[in-house]
Amino acid sequence: MNRDKIALITGVSSGIGRATATLLSGRGFRVFGTMRRLGEPEGQLGAVEVIRLDVRDEKSVRSCVQTVLDRAGRIDALVNNAGSRLIASLEETSIEEAKELFETNFFGVLRMAQAVLPIMREQGYGRIVNIGSVVGFLPAPYQGIYAASKHPNRWIMRCGSLAFVSLWLSRDSPEQKSIRIVS
Repeated sequence: MNRDKIALITGVSSGIGRATATLLSGRGFRVFGTMRRLGEPEGQLGAVEVIRLDVRDEKSVRSCVQTVLDRAGRIDALVNNAGSRLIASLEETSIEEAKELFETNFFGVLRMAQAVLPIMREQGYGRIVNIGSVVGFLPAPYQGIYAASKHPNRWIMRCGSLAFVSLWLSRDSPEQKSIRIVS
């Protein structure tokens, strides 16, 4: 199957990730969707090619990205959707629970971006979309640590996109290369 654009979407077992995978597949993308536990979703994902990925594990991230490259030859879009949620008061949340949440919601996004950005730079184009949460900027009871784990993604990618532009302006014409980051 030869489609125009290649999308890698993390966390397609349910919700926004699953809906995004279905939507992009229906719009002509060749979609690679990831799950921690294969066989997790109920129902079919259509033409979505499912790959095992644990965004908390560097080796798993590298393996996933390499699998997409081996099968499709490039990655045009990354949708960072994989995430965990924690609803608890600050005093009831252990440091280990908070660290686990950050490993998925923040460091997982960072790992995926670091894995695909060199590929996109080499290709001369690409798009990264980070699925966030309204709780990242609108406080909600018992979701302080969850909000803290989601909100940094917006800023790290915004600041990162400025760095990408300045790097390319110094090396290449901006018309030739384009990576778009949406947070």
